[in-house]
Amino acid sequence: MLQASSPRYRIYTKPENYLKIISAVLTSRMRSGKDCHGLESDISTLQNVEFALCTPKARVAIFLAVRALLKRKRKVILSSYTISDVINMVICAGGIPVFADLKEGTCNIDPEEIGKLIDDQTGAVLVTHLHGLSCEMDSIQEICKQHDIALIEDAAQAFGAKYNGQPLGTFGEAGIYSFGMYKNVNSFFGGMLVTPEQGVYNRVKLELGSYPYQETGYYCAKVVSGLLTDIATWPPLFKLITFWIFRFGFLHDISLLNKHVTFDQNPALKTDLPESYLRRLTPLQARVVRSQLSEAWPNNQKRIDNAARYHDGLQDIRQISLPPMRYDGSHIYTYFPIIVKDRDGLLKHLMKNGCDIAAQHLKNCADMDCFRDYARDCPVARATCRQVVLLPTYPRYRQHDIQKNIEMIRQYFKPETVSNSG
Repeated sequence: MLQASSPRYRIYTKPENYLKIISAVLTSRMRSGKDCHGLESDISTLQNVEFALCTPKARVAIFLAVRALLKRKRKVILSSYTISDVINMVICAGGIPVFADLKEGTCNIDPEEIGKLIDDQTGAVLVTHLHGLSCEMDSIQEICKQHDIALIEDAAQAFGAKYNGQPLGTFGEAGIYSFGMYKNVNSFFGGMLVTPEQGVYNRVKLELGSYPYQETGYYCAKVVSGLLTDIATWPPLFKLITFWIFRFGFLHDISLLNKHVTFDQNPALKTDLPESYLRRLTPLQARVVRSQLSEAWPNNQKRIDNAARYHDGLQDIRQISLPPMRYDGSHIYTYFPIIVKDRDGLLKHLMKNGCDIAAQHLKNCADMDCFRDYARDCPVARATCRQVVLLPTYPRYRQHDIQKNIEMIRQYFKPETVSNSG
């Protein structure tokens, strides 16, 4: 009898997180306390960076960083393979996005592309450490220094990762972390901006001080969404009901179901920051994050261990491009992303055999109609956005399910699999 595997993701929450939030809301302590300052101090120490500022969302931190760092030069070179709102934050901040292609096999920006795109109007480079994999920071940092260009790091998916022993987010003039619902440290949503620059810190702090705290109702709605996700992905319920519903939706292309597990579905151009973004992180959200910081690296290590099992089990399949296998913290494997030309065929095979595996739904922003004024040919990103499959690595994911995923992938490619000795 066919059995379902564990869910493709589970958020980093525990019952005490919900109890803490309920208690704070009921006793009107959501906005009381000095935990935002405490969290900023924690991050500054943990990441070895001079200044840290809580932000309502990581994308707002990107907006604030770009606006603080751009002077007369308005062009910002960035990866075309990201969520549409990253591009929108650059535009809202007064920047002009310049799309750079990817380095093949990494899902990250190609340093050579950065060098080719710099001109006398380039004001900043924004790099994204996607899936927890560090970009080639030595090359990128050197390029930015040579041309006196600001460097901004989007480390939303890479909190705790390092490059040559240095925390990601601390190589340039600003770094961004996310505490969104699906991140390895989360407060259901929220972010952080870090910087070594006193001027950037002063400007961003002044701006954030003018924002009101996040509304209680809005935050509670996010928490309820997280709770429903937790319930739906609770393994006994998931294996009994949830998986079969979404399996049916996927195999029969039912958009009403599929939209619940697809992100950034309706990208649109923004030229002004939405009013709802102009908020401050609450002390309650900061308390939720602070309670998880000590678990960040142990959880990252578990992801690295899970990635190693995938790597060992799949490395001889020539139809799959695997991410680099690293043990030094320069890749924390928020997922184990594999690149497969026949993505749809593989995903259907996995779903039919009880494996809950997802496609990466990021798009090539350089091809999006909403960004047609900034369009650029990025062939690697164009191909990559149709080929990435995300294998689960989260700490609670069972070793049995990793092995099942490996076996089902090997089964799909069996006719063309080569041996390790080949």
